[in-house]
Amino acid sequence: MEYGKIKGIDKKCSRFIIGTMQIHEYDGPEEELKKLDAAWERGCNVIDSAHGYGYPNEGSTETALGRWVKSRGFNREDYVLTTKCAHTSMIRSRLHEYDMESELHDSLVRWGVDYVDVLYLHRDDPTVPVAEVINALNKFKRQGLVRAFGAANWKIARVREANEYAEANGLQGFSIVEEHYSVCEMHGEPFMPGSGSISGPSYAEDRRWLVEHGIPVASYSALSGGFCAGRFTREQFETDPESIPRGVRAGYCYPDNFERMDRAAALAAKKGISVAQLCMAYTMSGELDVYPIIGARNEEELESTLSTLNMRLSKEECSWIDLTSDREP
Repeated sequence: MEYGKIKGIDKKCSRFIIGTMQIHEYDGPEEELKKLDAAWERGCNVIDSAHGYGYPNEGSTETALGRWVKSRGFNREDYVLTTKCAHTSMIRSRLHEYDMESELHDSLVRWGVDYVDVLYLHRDDPTVPVAEVINALNKFKRQGLVRAFGAANWKIARVREANEYAEANGLQGFSIVEEHYSVCEMHGEPFMPGSGSISGPSYAEDRRWLVEHGIPVASYSALSGGFCAGRFTREQFETDPESIPRGVRAGYCYPDNFERMDRAAALAAKKGISVAQLCMAYTMSGELDVYPIIGARNEEELESTLSTLNMRLSKEECSWIDLTSDREP
């Protein structure tokens, strides 16, 4: 496993992050927990969770994870716990100190710990001043409840505004962002309104700012719901669109993305690797400091994903795949 550093965390952080959204029941389905074990055994020590994860009971994911780490006897200093709060509800924004504080304490109890390494804000509300947000997060840090802060699904312009406020006032700003980043550009909403992305030409300046300021990206849906694994084709979309999950259709089934996948498939064939491996390698081949969040369906997929640690594409190959160059490498 390859490890990196996230500002504010005095621990090594695995390049691949363990995704947990698939765990729903309070006791945790044993097969899902075995997948977590497999990722842990291979060196993945960063765990991504959220206050709102869990079906049908919100929070049941974190409860299952708390029982998992306790049952395995993990040392708290050996794993990096990240969770998210302040997801917009059906009736209002929850990006206020009292909401964040309440949800943070809920998460601590569910996990059975006294601090989280990274507290992400799950959704933004541009009507809330960044000063209010940063002041609240720094309060939690002073209390010893949080080590670092992250922004999930935020516009990078708002992250920049928040960090500029923090710097001007001697406070800690966001150390990491969690956004969709993959070969494919997100054109529609694959999940719900407010999903964040930094993929594609429209977000080149945002990516440049993140690089310049050394802010890493925890990339979710790095394979775009299976689209970047080659599971769905142009012909399938044209003849039987209902066979493709709604979120994939809404977010990624567009002519430019099908062209990107045609090129990815051709290059993968030349290299003798799968399309999924090539697309995962793409996300880690540029200047961005990327930590993909993985949710492998089985141990074979996990091995395939982790093998991309040693795969990097050239600048020319990346430019050809993302359609910024027509010169085939």
